[in-house]
Amino acid sequence: MNIIYGICSWGLGHATRSLPVVRKLLEEGNNLTIISHGDPLDLLKKEIGDNAKYFDVKDYPIPISEKKGEFVAKSILYWPLFMRRMRKGLVFLNKILMNGRYDLIISDGRYDIYSKKIPSFFISHQIRIMNPFRIKLLEYGSEVFNLFFFKRFCGVIVPDYKDDDLSGDLSHNLKLIDEDKLHYVGALSDFRKKNLKKDIDFLVSLSGPEPQRSILEEKLLSQVSNGKLNGKIVFTLGKNKHVVPPKSNVEIYPLVDKGKREELLNRAKMVISRSGYSTIMDLAVVGTKALMIPTPGQIEQEYLAWYHKQKGNFYSVNQDDVDLERDVKEASRSKGFISACDVGKTVDNIMDVIFSVDKSPF
Repeated sequence: MNIIYGICSWGLGHATRSLPVVRKLLEEGNNLTIISHGDPLDLLKKEIGDNAKYFDVKDYPIPISEKKGEFVAKSILYWPLFMRRMRKGLVFLNKILMNGRYDLIISDGRYDIYSKKIPSFFISHQIRIMNPFRIKLLEYGSEVFNLFFFKRFCGVIVPDYKDDDLSGDLSHNLKLIDEDKLHYVGALSDFRKKNLKKDIDFLVSLSGPEPQRSILEEKLLSQVSNGKLNGKIVFTLGKNKHVVPPKSNVEIYPLVDKGKREELLNRAKMVISRSGYSTIMDLAVVGTKALMIPTPGQIEQEYLAWYHKQKGNFYSVNQDDVDLERDVKEASRSKGFISACDVGKTVDNIMDVIFSVDKSPF
């Protein structure tokens, strides 16, 4: 089959979680055309190589409001930009469709990658869009928004569990959207749990948009230099830059490939990272405890950090309040996500959905 796979470029998470699905599709002899943008597209090219065709199509930017009071105003201003980018994406996709024959479309987080003439499937964990004040009317409106776009797809695939869930109210306890019409397939990650020696005390994984990535890097490196964190410490910067380790017990990697990151995650006793959903799935699969520091202004990360802190899975703290000496002690008392996560089964579930379910619209 000839398949178009669209991937959102809000950070690397959508790309990394799509990789096991992409690899499975290629293993089964399908021809893939991948649409993404920026660093996620570069990552996909590096991991998949010449086994797929690629198109660089910019999607809509991520809405961030560092001050909660600005959220509603920025959301209103964001809507026209979202619609313009949607139209551009659809125009580009239609040009591709006119120049070739395609059998299936899969879109991870990109509302602009679909066709009314070709079976299209949408992958998302954000069925309800959060707001910083948990205003019910706005959350209901977000379900209306999603339902409007979901009707353009044959099925909506949720990378989470129906019961022992990872995403909380992002994709559960819905008011308008019928959860029985959603396909909950399980945790989706490009990593696997491995039986490696736990010889890294703390893995500090930095990621996300600037300037917040660099602000957190400076804060954590400063605290490590001042002796607030002891033991073997490894930093992955998520950026191609050179930083001199402040102490002999610290290793710093600018960027790491999939194999190295998987190794480091499995060797780490604790991870210090953002609270993006893909990161949470990676931690759940590998079975590692974590101290989470949500990106300021990213409402979804702030909610997920709060949700897992309430459940006792992972400890979290706001970026301005980070005190490593205090916070890692609290994080060590968390239980982690203790249920086993079988990514192979998740991928098989996705294959069943896209190749077996009724192809009528959602």
